[in-house]
Amino acid sequence: MSKRRDLIKYREALLEIGEIMKAMKNMALVEQRKISRYFESQKVAIDTLQNIANDFFPAFPDLLPRTQLERPLYILIGSERGFCGDFNSSLVGFWEELEKSSTLSNSYGLILVGSKLESRATSLKKIIKAVSGPSVAEEIYPFIIDFLDTVRNCLIENEHPTSISVFFHMADSFEIEKKTLLPIPVSKEKILAAKKKAPPVPLLQVNAREFFEDLLDNFLMAGFFFAFYSSLLAESKIRMQHMQSALDQLEKQVGELNKKANRLRQEEITEEIEVILLGSEALKKKAKKEID
Repeated sequence: MSKRRDLIKYREALLEIGEIMKAMKNMALVEQRKISRYFESQKVAIDTLQNIANDFFPAFPDLLPRTQLERPLYILIGSERGFCGDFNSSLVGFWEELEKSSTLSNSYGLILVGSKLESRATSLKKIIKAVSGPSVAEEIYPFIIDFLDTVRNCLIENEHPTSISVFFHMADSFEIEKKTLLPIPVSKEKILAAKKKAPPVPLLQVNAREFFEDLLDNFLMAGFFFAFYSSLLAESKIRMQHMQSALDQLEKQVGELNKKANRLRQEEITEEIEVILLGSEALKKKAKKEID
């Protein structure tokens, strides 16, 4: 009896955990839909700014950076929370492969975003800063405002970086994507074509230099919003998958406990019947002796 009670008590605890996880899953689903809307709007914004840059720079090629020195700043966006599988370890593995290759510049700096990523990235080189990242959609805007100051104040070998690139998970494929934010990537074909044939000059309400500086600021901010919303959405989707997998395992375990509890109950009933039969036999024998 006590063994069956223990099983039932354990089953009830699992069922309670399951209800909590279902509530967490529903909250995560609401958050995921919210992030998805923000992500789509930022995707449109960054595409629009990229098209503007593609039209602007062929008309004003002198504003393109001409430095030959490479001091890139790389940013890896991980997660602040756990329970998202290999989300962070895949970033670390991806970067370790880049370190082994010859694609990285000799002089670069690395910023890690996300406490969980930081705890797994102890083997990475040239980390100049690690910061806690946003964990929900509402935290992204204030985080980016502060993060922009962090990026602007970063120095690589006592000099400002010559380029900024961010590595993050794409929301739809979960693949790790690299996006260069500064200098703004522009099609080389368009620049070469502009040298052969003068392109139409955009009609600007401000001078080209001022427009260029505003474009850089907006592209950098929009790029960060796009990258962080994409990363957070991918993280949320992976977490949802793990929650569902955990719930499936929990339901399977509860089913097994139900079977065990039923078997124990059947054994208890059998024992009770045997006791009744033995008692009945003893009463019959006693009655027979009294008659004799």
